[in-house]
Amino acid sequence: MSDPSPALPAGRKLRVAFITTSMIVGGQERVLMDVCNGMDRDRFEVALLLTKDRGPLCDFVEEPKTQVVEDFRRGPLGALFALGRLTRWMKKWKPDCVFTVGLGDKFLLGRIAAKRAGVPVILSGLHCTPGPEHVGRTILGRWNKKFMHLNSGVTTVTEDLADYLVEQEGYPREKTHVIPNGVDCERFHPHEAPQALREELGIQPEHRVASIIAALRPEKRHDLFLQAARQVVDKLPQARFLIVGDGPSRPDFELLAGELDLEQHVQFLGSRHDIPEIQALSDVVCLASTDVESAPICMLEALASGRPQVATAIGGIPKIVADGETGLLAPPGDVPALAQAITRILSDDELAQSMRAASRTRALEQFSVEFMVRAHERLIEDLYKAAR
Repeated sequence: MSDPSPALPAGRKLRVAFITTSMIVGGQERVLMDVCNGMDRDRFEVALLLTKDRGPLCDFVEEPKTQVVEDFRRGPLGALFALGRLTRWMKKWKPDCVFTVGLGDKFLLGRIAAKRAGVPVILSGLHCTPGPEHVGRTILGRWNKKFMHLNSGVTTVTEDLADYLVEQEGYPREKTHVIPNGVDCERFHPHEAPQALREELGIQPEHRVASIIAALRPEKRHDLFLQAARQVVDKLPQARFLIVGDGPSRPDFELLAGELDLEQHVQFLGSRHDIPEIQALSDVVCLASTDVESAPICMLEALASGRPQVATAIGGIPKIVADGETGLLAPPGDVPALAQAITRILSDDELAQSMRAASRTRALEQFSVEFMVRAHERLIEDLYKAAR
């Protein structure tokens, strides 16, 4: 481990400003929340800049320990003026490191603003293989790629994603750093779901619950999850399905649930603050993505909560879900295989119990949030030392 802040004057802490769009209920946002909350305040001052609104997860960011500044894109021409607002804020606060999280305009504007403000370390966290916002494919993506020279480094969550960025996008290997996602094993732990939650959702003792916890966006393929749910219900009428999260595709998925005659079996819960309790209520936690995943947080939270997982074998998922041990993997896009895996876990109590125990053990041994936070701290300190 490097010496804490070796290039800093005695008594001064490194100032780190993270930038994202909004703290919606999503995987990279939950990682960002844990990093902001977990960084050592004896060595760091932390700010969280939100180009839009706060979002529901912001309620779990520990303020004022983390300074939260929002709405840089306010007004009808917000995107046009966001760069100037970000630059002015940075010149006033004087961060030592600006760390953008995710693709899109904050990836571009955050780095340009940091350069204009004279910030010595500029980092970007890319948590998944780019889909619609492919780094070098769209107009915005091409501009993002054009400004990669501004970066001191880029972080990814898997070796596969790092290889993709180097081999397909041309990122410098020496500037690409892998920091695996971690999960808070104290917040997420095996426990009984509160009776009040069961009553709120109408979950009876005979019901078996499968949940999907993910933003309702096309790439998460809730349509495949719903099609699988239809097949599961045909074999297990007592099955119930919880869809947790929100997003632009929610109306389409609600319509599909109706077309599949699943109204009595599926609930759309929207964004929730009680994800640990939702995990505890679930007999299996699912993910149906077909081409865009790296190290999904919902699967890590399921491990820590001791809940079996069913997911598609893409990206970094097979390195989280131990097939046949903590859960079951299905080929991407294979609805019958997805349905069969869910049905098997919901109908086999002995298998489910074995997977619950193995999941908790795997989380504790391999996916610590403390390791993830310390790795971010070391990288920021090392790059700051090199920049001075």
